[in-house]
Amino acid sequence: MIHIDFSPQPCNRKRDNFYGVWIPIAILILITVLNIVVFIAYRFRNSDIHQQISSMDSEISLLQDKTTASGMMLSREKYKVFIQKYNFLNHITHKKMLRWSSLLNSLGSALPPSVKITVISPSVKQGRVSLSISGEALTKADELLFVANLQKSIVFDDAFIDFEAIDAATHNLKFSLSVRYGRTP
Repeated sequence: MIHIDFSPQPCNRKRDNFYGVWIPIAILILITVLNIVVFIAYRFRNSDIHQQISSMDSEISLLQDKTTASGMMLSREKYKVFIQKYNFLNHITHKKMLRWSSLLNSLGSALPPSVKITVISPSVKQGRVSLSISGEALTKADELLFVANLQKSIVFDDAFIDFEAIDAATHNLKFSLSVRYGRTP
């Protein structure tokens, strides 16, 4: 009589134990080792960048500390001026209201050859950019021609002269005017 044993044999248990337990463990160990090697290679290869980032972080924290200390030393009036300038810069930066290249191109188109601009000071009033422009003209007619050209321009509004005086040394007419800027050309 033949006796057939259907129970699992010891060799099958070893094979199942090997494929079911040890191979997944070996794959996890291999993946972990590869990740560690890649991370170490990345850090070694980019160590100078990470050092720069660390030094920048320390510089930023140092500057923040200095700014805080400086802000505490400002008088109330100076602090108000600082906040106004900060808000202005933040406003035109985030709203992209002022493009210097476009502004200078438009001013150059309106500027007569005998007039020179010495200072341009932008500010935001009622959601529009206002410019305070200081300059010099050879004659009153040249100054008025500049104002007329600003009025004719499609990007400037409400140009008016705030101040004018004759320079005793050069006999040029120094002036200051205000104009609103902001319509797209």
